[in-house]
Amino acid sequence: MTLKPFASGARLRRAAGALALGLGGLAWTGAAHADLFADNDARRAILQLRQEVAQLQADQQSQVKQLRNSLLDLSNQITQLQSEIAQLRGQQDTNTQQLNTALAKMQASQSALSQRLAPLEPVQVQIGGKNYNVQPAEKAAFEQALSTFRGGQFANATTQFQAFIAQYPTSPYQGDAKYWLGNSLFGQQRYRDAAAAFQDLIQSQPDAQRVPEAMLGLANCQLELREVKTARVTLQRLIKNYPQSEAAAAAHDRLAKLK
Repeated sequence: MTLKPFASGARLRRAAGALALGLGGLAWTGAAHADLFADNDARRAILQLRQEVAQLQADQQSQVKQLRNSLLDLSNQITQLQSEIAQLRGQQDTNTQQLNTALAKMQASQSALSQRLAPLEPVQVQIGGKNYNVQPAEKAAFEQALSTFRGGQFANATTQFQAFIAQYPTSPYQGDAKYWLGNSLFGQQRYRDAAAAFQDLIQSQPDAQRVPEAMLGLANCQLELREVKTARVTLQRLIKNYPQSEAAAAAHDRLAKLK
């Protein structure tokens, strides 16, 4: 079959136009597909980002929750420790009070014991320039007898000195007690008894401090008994044995009056 030239050209032009339209459609469809692919990637990225944000928020909430729980536990522990410290302080206060009470009772007991033992503990006294340890009752008995004598109650003093000498035979007060016993008897004008008391001191304790005075007292008793010669001998012996004593000076005066 033979085509006409005109008809063939028209057909060619129509075919070229169709081809151009087809190619244009194809170009538009490619661009549309490219845009569609880009939107999907963006959506996936956004979704992934949202998931990451959600996960981060969840992690933060979990961490905050754990932190709150830890703080709560710590707060509870602090409260418990404060309670235990308060209990310990209370126990310490109680123990301190009990200890103070026990110490106070112990001190009171020691004080009471010291008071009970005080009358039994020796005390130091000075007799004739020397220090001695005597029992409190011993000291009190001698001082009571001496006080009675100085009060002029010679009879009572005699009784007290005699009781003291019998009760405390080894007392360092023995010399003084015998001397004051002689003076108590002399004050009652019991000259022979007084002379015997003085003689007892002179013979039993020749080194006693009161011996010179006892010899003078003995001489006075002898003079009251009108034993002048015996009194003179006693005075002379006093001066000879104790020349530096005050009793010796008084003995010189007595002897001078006897001549």
